[in-house]
Amino acid sequence: MITLRENQTEPINKAIQFFTEKKPKPSLIVLPTAWGKSILTAFVAKNSNDKMIVLQPSKELLEQNYLKYCSLCGDFALNAGIYSASFGRKDIAHITYATIGSIKSLGAKFKSLGFTKMLIDEAHLYPREANSMLGRFLKESGITHVLGITATPVKLQTNRDKDGQNFSKLVMLTSRSKKGNFFKDIIHVGQVAEMVRLGFWSPLQYETAGFDSSLLVFNSSKSEYTEESVQRAYDANGGSEQIVQALDRHSDRRHILVFVPSVEDAITLSKKYPNSAVIYGEMDKTERSQVIARFRAGEIRVIFNVRVLSTGFDYTGIDCIVLGVSTASIALYYQIIGRATRIDPEKTDALIVDLGGNVERFGRVEDITFEQGKMWRMFGTGGRLLSGIPISDIGHYTREDTRAIDARAEAPIEIMPFGKYKGNRIADIPLDYRQWMIRSFEWNARNEKLRKSILTTL
Repeated sequence: MITLRENQTEPINKAIQFFTEKKPKPSLIVLPTAWGKSILTAFVAKNSNDKMIVLQPSKELLEQNYLKYCSLCGDFALNAGIYSASFGRKDIAHITYATIGSIKSLGAKFKSLGFTKMLIDEAHLYPREANSMLGRFLKESGITHVLGITATPVKLQTNRDKDGQNFSKLVMLTSRSKKGNFFKDIIHVGQVAEMVRLGFWSPLQYETAGFDSSLLVFNSSKSEYTEESVQRAYDANGGSEQIVQALDRHSDRRHILVFVPSVEDAITLSKKYPNSAVIYGEMDKTERSQVIARFRAGEIRVIFNVRVLSTGFDYTGIDCIVLGVSTASIALYYQIIGRATRIDPEKTDALIVDLGGNVERFGRVEDITFEQGKMWRMFGTGGRLLSGIPISDIGHYTREDTRAIDARAEAPIEIMPFGKYKGNRIADIPLDYRQWMIRSFEWNARNEKLRKSILTTL
C-alpha cells in the first residue's frame, strides 16, 4: 500500500484528468528530483481505462516504474507487461512498459491493438523533431494523448547570432523553435523549494571560495567551458590545495564526493588524502563497484571523481559535495548537487563546497523555479533568468526584465509591419482597407496580435 505525501495528490489527479480529456495538447508535468515520479506513473496507469504505453529511456528506469506499479496494484498488475529488448521481454498488455528503441517500428501494431495513451518518463531526453524515433512512432501509432514527466523541462539549443557566431541557450520544451516543440503546455509544476519546505529534500548548506574565472573559455558552441580552460582555472586557483583544506576543515562530514577536472588530479589527490578512493570513466567496472560498495559501507570517506558520479548514483548518505570543477551547464550543476539532496536518518543536512564559481554563476539549486508569464521560463536565485538567453549572458537578466518584455509584447501593434501601408499607423490606414484585411487574411496564432490590433481601430 502506497501512502501519498501531501504534495503528490494534486499532480497525480491532474495527470489522471489529462487522460480523460477529449483532445488535449501534448503536455508536461514538472516534478523535482526525489519527488517520486514512479509513483505518479503507477497511479496514472492504474486509473487508465484505455490501453497505455509507459515509456522510459532506460532499462533501469523501466524496471523501477514497473515494480512500483506492481507494488501499487497487487494482483491487478497482471494487466501490465514489459516490451524491451534489453530487458529480454516482449509482452504487450493493457499497460505496456517500454523503451522507444524496442517499439520504434511497431507503431502500426500498437494502433491495431487500440492503444491511444502514452506517458513519457524523463521527457526532456527525447528529441523534439517530428522525424525522431519517438515522433515517427507517435505518427504511425495514432496515439491521441501524450503526457511527459520531467524534473528539467529544458533543452540545450545552439543558434547563430547576426554575425554568424554560434551561441547556446537553454530553451523550455514548450518553446517554439525550428526543430519544433512537441510539448505545448505544462499542466503542473512542483517547485524544488516545496520539496525543501516539506522536508523531502535534505537542507543544503553552501560554502564558496573566491574564484578567478578569467581563464575560463567557452567551446565553439558556447554551451560549456573547454576542458583545457577548466583545468587552467583549477590550477591557477589552487584547486587541489583548496580541496584538501576543505576536507580537513569539514572533518565531521562522513560521505563526500569530490569533482575534479582530470583523472590525474583525482589519482594525485587520492594518493595524498587518507581514507579516499578514485573513480573515473575508464576504470574497471568490478573495481569501480567495489569502491562504491566500500563508500556506502563507510570504509571510504571520500571519492575523487571526474564527473562520473554526476548521474545514476543515488546514495542517500552523501552529506558533502566538493565542486572543484567549473561548468557552464545548469543541467550538470543540478545533477551534481542532486546527489546530496536525498534525505537520510544519518544526516541533518548536506554541505556544498563550491571552489569553481558555480554558485555565483547559477545560484542555489533549491531556488530554481519554472514560471509562466507570456511563456514558460526558468529562474534561479535572486530572480536571475536561466532560460531563453545565451548561456554566457546568465546573470545579466532577471524576472523583472521578463515582465517588462511581456508587457511590451501585450501592447497592441501601432505601426503596420508590411504591405501597401507598411510604416503607417494602423489607425490612419483607410477603414475599408482595414476591414478588407480582417475579412481576407489567413489569420493564425503567429499573426493574431496584428488582427486584434486592427480590430481595436475599427
